[in-house]
Amino acid sequence: MGFLDDLFSESKYLNKEKPKEKKKVDTAVGKNEAVDTAAAEPVIAESAPIIAEVKPEIPVRAATGSEPDHPVPFGYKCNWLCVKSDSPTDVIQKLGLKNFEPSNWDKGIEMAYNGYRFISPVLDGYVLVVNYGMDLITLAPDLLDENARKFPELQYFSTHRVSEYHAWVKYINGVLIRGYGWCGCDGEVIMNIGALTPEEERLGFANLITSSDASENVQVPTEDHVLEIAAAWGVDTGFSGSNYPKALGYICR
Repeated sequence: MGFLDDLFSESKYLNKEKPKEKKKVDTAVGKNEAVDTAAAEPVIAESAPIIAEVKPEIPVRAATGSEPDHPVPFGYKCNWLCVKSDSPTDVIQKLGLKNFEPSNWDKGIEMAYNGYRFISPVLDGYVLVVNYGMDLITLAPDLLDENARKFPELQYFSTHRVSEYHAWVKYINGVLIRGYGWCGCDGEVIMNIGALTPEEERLGFANLITSSDASENVQVPTEDHVLEIAAAWGVDTGFSGSNYPKALGYICR
C-alpha cells in the first residue's frame, strides 16, 4: 500500500487466553517448590461457549477508494492545478510526484483536504491536481513557471475564505498571460499581470480591485470569483450539469 500504511491503525487480537500461573505447593521434594499444577487440577466438564474466530483487520484496497465514481465537487478553501493533458500518469511524471495510489473521487477529494494530492482522471482534455500548494504565486512563482513549460496550458487556482486569499493564473505554452491575486487580510493586490481574458470580462471581473490603494467603489474578489473563472477557463469544479463517466484518479504526497 506504500505511503497509505500509516493511515491504518494496527489491529489487536482479541480473546487471547492468559497463561496459567504456576502455584507453590508442598511436595515430597521440598516446600514452596514451583510446579505446574495445571495437569493435576480436576477437569470440570462445562459446555464452553462458542466464540467466533476474530482475525486482525487487514487494510483493503477499498479504503483508498477502488470503486470508480463520478466527480465530487470541491473548490472552497482549496487550491489546484488544471493542466492540458490526456494522461493523469503523464502529469504525475512531469510534476515529479511520488508514491501514488489509484483512488476514486470520493476518497481522493477527502484526502486532498487532509494533506494529500489528488490527480483527477481526464476531464474535457484537462487533468486536475487538487491541493498542489497554497499561495504559490507569492511563495513559489518559479515552480509555477517551471511546470507551465511542461504543458500546452496550465492554470492555477487558490482560495481561502479565512484570510480572504483568492488567486487565479493562466499560462499558454509556458507564457503567463494572466495572473491575479488578492489577500483581503492585508488589503493587498498581490498580483495583477496581463489583460483581462474574455472570460473574465464576460463575468464582470473588470470591476475587481486592481491596486491596493484603489478607491472604495471597487469590488473585492471572493471565493466564488475563483470558482467562476475556473469553470470559464476549463473545468467547473462544482460539476453542475456535468456528465463525466465514472473513473479513478490517483492520490499521492
